[in-house]
Amino acid sequence: MTSYIFPDNFRFGVSDADLQVIGERHTLKHENSRPSMWTHFAKTSGRCLDNQTPEEGVDRYHRWQEDIELLKTLEIKHYRTSVSMARIFNADGDKNPAAIKWYRDYFSALKNAGIRTYACLYHWELPQRLAEEGGWCNRDIVDHMAEHARVVTEELGDLIDEYFLINEPMCIAFLGYHSGEHAPGERSLKKALAAAHNVLLASGAMFETIVSLNPRAQISACFNMSSCYAADCSAENIKARRLAEDFNLWFSHPTFLGRYPEVLLERVERHMPEYSDADMKQIQIGSKLSALAINYYRGDIIEAAPESDLGFKSILLDGGKTTGLGWPVFIPPVYPRGLYDLLLNVYRLYEEHGLNSIYVSENGMALETPWDGKSKIINDPERIEFLSSHIAQVYDAIKAGAPVKGYFVWTLLDNYEWAYGYAPYSCFGLVHVERPSMQRILKRSAFWYRDFIREHGY
Repeated sequence: MTSYIFPDNFRFGVSDADLQVIGERHTLKHENSRPSMWTHFAKTSGRCLDNQTPEEGVDRYHRWQEDIELLKTLEIKHYRTSVSMARIFNADGDKNPAAIKWYRDYFSALKNAGIRTYACLYHWELPQRLAEEGGWCNRDIVDHMAEHARVVTEELGDLIDEYFLINEPMCIAFLGYHSGEHAPGERSLKKALAAAHNVLLASGAMFETIVSLNPRAQISACFNMSSCYAADCSAENIKARRLAEDFNLWFSHPTFLGRYPEVLLERVERHMPEYSDADMKQIQIGSKLSALAINYYRGDIIEAAPESDLGFKSILLDGGKTTGLGWPVFIPPVYPRGLYDLLLNVYRLYEEHGLNSIYVSENGMALETPWDGKSKIINDPERIEFLSSHIAQVYDAIKAGAPVKGYFVWTLLDNYEWAYGYAPYSCFGLVHVERPSMQRILKRSAFWYRDFIREHGY
């Protein structure tokens, strides 16, 4: 194993999300929780593999103690998960004591095991009732999210070590309302841009709500980002790369600079919602955040697409490795430095605007690794290679000056992978989950990560 000297207190952890693991049918039955937008979308849209829903998950609802034992076995002391607003408020819209008790039991057990809890306040768990009222396109969502933040802080704050606001706004807005690949399945640039603005407003409102109750709270924004490279040196592809870069910064620019990226804004301005200086002031919380959390899975080779709404498209070059989802492992294929480039570029953009800490809050590889029914460990050498190479990029970025203070693998358990459902090729986990028994079987990558943490983590 390569020798690294990470900064003191560098955090190595894992991430997951409530809706992907919990088994929604259990919360509906035992908590009178609200059905999520994703279950409705998966059943009705025809855009999810075999109409598979998050109703089964991996039965975290009943098996949470077993999963904490897995964390302890792997010596993971930093764990990021989410608190679902579809559970925190029951079917009547009231505060849900049954769900709050479940979270308190779970988070208390994590705390007693010496595991820090990093709680994301929204990881796509929008109740279907709110989706029917316009979801993220309805500005009322800002108040709903602020109320969710208030209840979580008041009821669970003593057990939460750090807060993450809203996970991957780009997917919420543009996959949910532009391409329609994700719930609620809309296909409108105008709606996507409205949703994006409301996500940013909600982030500001949630931040202020938390700090009003706990001025010392550690709070991060969480964006999925990539590194963008032009397909060639032609003028049209260089311009397309700039549009793609602005798209990549669509949420971080307002958060740190109080404005949208100018080149892409010029292209989409006629589709933008009305917004005010007061809006942008509410959104610009970057200098007050404890960290910027970045979810990174891939870089992108960019080619011009003048006929498209955004003016660019991402392409695959021949000769590169891909994940089970067809995503490139390295961008470009022989240049495994996309994460390194991203970390340094983001820090240089916002260093003078209050950015002083970065998390890599999700990083992992989808890979089909079936269990033979007998082996005690499942081999997944490609995942080990992926994690090793990306951790090396994080280390090199730190040496080059990027203030990265943590790295979280996505994810602990194979789980519900949104539109891909439970497809074997969409599994990101360090631990395999056999269906329908829900038996957990450790993969070789889990032990590799444990050994790495032993040597380099705290």
